[in-house]
Amino acid sequence: MSTEQNKAVVRRFMTEVLEGHDLAVLDELAATNYVNTAMGGADLAGFKGILGAMAAAVSGMRFTIQDLVADGDVVVARFTSEVTRPSGEKVTAQGLTFYRLADGKIVEDDPFTRPDLGQLLGMAPPAP
Repeated sequence: MSTEQNKAVVRRFMTEVLEGHDLAVLDELAATNYVNTAMGGADLAGFKGILGAMAAAVSGMRFTIQDLVADGDVVVARFTSEVTRPSGEKVTAQGLTFYRLADGKIVEDDPFTRPDLGQLLGMAPPAP
């Protein structure tokens, strides 16, 4: 896959999966050996559970992508995320995520946010 195609996969992942909580799209974009290192090494099934918990913990999540930089099968996204809690309170975080792809699917998802988005949502990563 080209770097532009890999960037398009990451863009869809961020908007349709992370924002939209669309698990059907997650199955399309993530490899069966997907791992999210920041969420305790969550595999694909574990990440689906995390997405469900995130959807229940917030009433809205939006990502604004500032940069997508790609080299071969690696894409790094720099972004701002805004989360609306059920109380209506909005919290914002800035982040970088390292994505590694194989055959057009995400195999590694390694996010870093400041402040930590999981902590803002009151979520702890699952035990490995």
